[in-house]
Amino acid sequence: MAIILHLDFNSYFASVEQQANPFLRGLPIAVAGKGRHSIDVAAAHQGSARITIDQLSFQRSVVTTASREAKRRGVKTAMGTWQARKICPEMLVIPGDPQKYGDITKRFMAILRRYADVVQQFSTDEAFADITCACGGDYLGATILAQSIRAEIALECGEYCTVSIGIASNKFLAKLASESKKPNGLTVVPPHEAEDFVLTRPLADFCGIGHRIEKHLERLGATSVATLRQLPLSLLLREFKSYGYFIYNSARGLGSDELEPNEDPKSIGNSYTFPHNLKNEQEIYRNLLALADRVAWRMRKQNFVATHIAGYVRYGDFGGYGFHRRCQDPLIDGLDIANTAWEIMKTRIDAQKGVRLIGVSASGLLPLGGSDSLFDSQRRKTRALKALDQVTDKYGSGVWQRASTLQTNFKERVSGWHYDHES
Repeated sequence: MAIILHLDFNSYFASVEQQANPFLRGLPIAVAGKGRHSIDVAAAHQGSARITIDQLSFQRSVVTTASREAKRRGVKTAMGTWQARKICPEMLVIPGDPQKYGDITKRFMAILRRYADVVQQFSTDEAFADITCACGGDYLGATILAQSIRAEIALECGEYCTVSIGIASNKFLAKLASESKKPNGLTVVPPHEAEDFVLTRPLADFCGIGHRIEKHLERLGATSVATLRQLPLSLLLREFKSYGYFIYNSARGLGSDELEPNEDPKSIGNSYTFPHNLKNEQEIYRNLLALADRVAWRMRKQNFVATHIAGYVRYGDFGGYGFHRRCQDPLIDGLDIANTAWEIMKTRIDAQKGVRLIGVSASGLLPLGGSDSLFDSQRRKTRALKALDQVTDKYGSGVWQRASTLQTNFKERVSGWHYDHES
């Protein structure tokens, strides 16, 4: 029988910031996607770190991660920063640093691969690891191995970057176990304890049972695992189609023990919420082009070309629309991606409402090497783009920019699978 670890960082982005800056330790902080701040280091050395925060730069942001200290005061992930500061006025809002987080994620995954037979990254701050062979199929050995991994994470990532660990016979149970004891917990659920352990957990903790499914189950009379077990499989299949199998099995601690090595992406995209609503078509196009260049760079870095372009526009009143187009020829350049998207956008854009967010993505991805014959008329452009990509790889993102996008200024995301400076 397999033995699976699930490891989940605690308050990931906030913990990394506190590890990097000792003067933030013990303080309620929140990491937000955008904003500006400065730290008076001299004052910090005197024991009173004075951090100046540009309030206006954060007014449209949300809390990506709250530190343990902020969570204890009621601050939650995805809460508006303005709302969080009402709950916790002393909270410091820190702009995210994706390059820093990306480095810690790479260290984390490298540690796991040294110990595990197979590793499946689940997000930027959590992963599954199959340690069946590494620990000899023994749960005592698995516990010792998990503690060794934890020690290496503290050594290589920092003592403030703690993880909660679950050990069980399948992925569902391992994740449920890691969620049960935070922060810095270690929960072992051997097979003979699985059914009883699941009974102790609220349905809201089940990965795969979100708010809507939980409310649906409540209408069926299932408000706990015990009452969920009373619902017949036939009813769950009628109400939830094939997903009913997952719900039925989860209530009994059953799940897959097969880890899925991370596959090629289905799409590559970028979206951005602007610090002010865009009301000028030239400004809207300029920002669309800057986003498309980021998408194209990430796409080329992974050796793909795109055959479909999609996008989304959200207005200041939170209304919006999405669009999708199949391309006649595969695209590799951000300018072509932007122009394809703009052909649709320009006929529908309502600049009077003010554009709050733009998103653009490339899908229908094909291997770049296998599509070279399609680019006979663009070989010079392709060579130029590859040369620019080599410069970017050497000196970092933002080292070159189109003249028409010089007035754009994007801050990197601090969530998701990849950061803007990575593929």
